[in-house]
Amino acid sequence: MSEQPTSVPLGPQKASAHALAVVMRDYLSYGESGMEDLRTAVNARRRKPVISAFCGELHQILTNQAPIPTEVINREFRRRAKEEAAAGEGASDEPVVYDDQEAYEALADLWDYLGLNPDGEPEDSDATLKSAIRERRSQLLWVDGDPVEALKAWMSWRSLALFLGGSVLCTASWALYERIDIGFVRGLLLLLTIIGFVGASIGGGALWLRRVRYVNPDAFLPKKPEPKEERR
Repeated sequence: MSEQPTSVPLGPQKASAHALAVVMRDYLSYGESGMEDLRTAVNARRRKPVISAFCGELHQILTNQAPIPTEVINREFRRRAKEEAAAGEGASDEPVVYDDQEAYEALADLWDYLGLNPDGEPEDSDATLKSAIRERRSQLLWVDGDPVEALKAWMSWRSLALFLGGSVLCTASWALYERIDIGFVRGLLLLLTIIGFVGASIGGGALWLRRVRYVNPDAFLPKKPEPKEERR
């Protein structure tokens, strides 16, 4: 979508450019940082409704289904220039003014920058999602495609033996506890059941912690507060 349509309907701007105006105000008027934030918002798993509406509007404009919102774009440039001038950040130059052709080309470049397909969705959204799922799944069982090496990397045979032994002891002792009526023996079996349960819990918990730290070495470590970056 990089060529100007042969005929573009002109006339009063409709409410269909509302999402574009919001996106220009909240993202595009901030320059490169705003463009990056917009691309992140477009590629988010759960996009904001205004972002989805913006993608739809952009597609309609570039396919000649809606008028080019030249005035909406220029109005935002003027508004931003006034804000910067009031804050003492702007230069004395006149704000950028687009004609219809320049506005269309700018929107086409924006479409290419965002990497949208004809449906207004990121071109590689499916591939990115599948890749993320595949990468996350690969961390569960193997390293470099070798499940045996991955198992050796995080498995603790002592913890595994404690978990299995405790589980067997707990299950067997409880089964006998329910069948035997002798008081002294029942008390001993109940004690063995508790010991088995505690042993299985400790062994299973140790395995789980080793597995979590294997997937994410920084798990359970205190996180340092990160300084917030403010856009201009």
